Amino acid sequence: MFSESEDFEDPFVVITHSERVANAFSEQSAAAIAAQRAAGGARSAAVRFRFIARKNPAGVSPPLARLLRGGGGRGGTARLRLYLSMLWLARNEDAPVFSYPAHQWARLLGLDDPDTTGARRVQESLRWLNSENFVRLERRRGAPSNIHLLDDAGSGKPYTSPGLLVKALAKRPAELEQHLYVQLSAAFWTRGWVRELSGAAVAMYLVLLHEQRGDPDKSVWIAPSVGHDVYDLSDETRRKGLNELVKHEMASVRRRPVRQGLFNDQYRGRNVYDLHPGVMG
Repeated sequence: MFSESEDFEDPFVVITHSERVANAFSEQSAAAIAAQRAAGGARSAAVRFRFIARKNPAGVSPPLARLLRGGGGRGGTARLRLYLSMLWLARNEDAPVFSYPAHQWARLLGLDDPDTTGARRVQESLRWLNSENFVRLERRRGAPSNIHLLDDAGSGKPYTSPGLLVKALAKRPAELEQHLYVQLSAAFWTRGWVRELSGAAVAMYLVLLHEQRGDPDKSVWIAPSVGHDVYDLSDETRRKGLNELVKHEMASVRRRPVRQGLFNDQYRGRNVYDLHPGVMG
């Protein structure tokens, strides 16, 4: 269990909005610390390249876009946060099974009203993930459902840890490629970013990590065609997510001139982004 505590509010005490926000952050932080302890101190979540991007523009949307878009509204953000949280807790474990109640997941994600509305949002997300073969729910009478984490490509197969496979397949590059991954720092949860960042910002943070391919000094330019063909994310999602990352100083943007032909004095530039993962914590 993440934590077991009951909170009682005095009906005659007026709680301000700022106090509610502070309480929510405090609850989320406590849940994240307990979750990390339950996961053996996992320092990051392993997110496979194939979860983020697709190789064939004519292929199905990558799971990242599917989770964010499927069903519409803010449900996509809750689904993405929840599934990433499972990847974090599953670090270096094959076919993990979780039995935490919905209100504990809601606290970990920093959802409002975790015992009521937040828990319902978790349950809705779990039903969608179950229908799309990202998890398998095992109903239990009088107890929370067992959540079997499934393959992050949505194939319905049991989940396998990419960290373990990358080591085992080091000399088999053809098989290795489908298990390469980026690492999402545990600070995403322990420093409250899971609550703070929108689904678009989380998606674009993962996209920037994917574009860097393990080179933290690499500047990234994402052409509109790449945004659609590789990531299947809308222009609005990309723009909103990148602007939010810049606002939080997790990324910086600058204009880089595009090489012109001889005697062409028309200036052309493009936005390139530098990722600053240290800001996350």
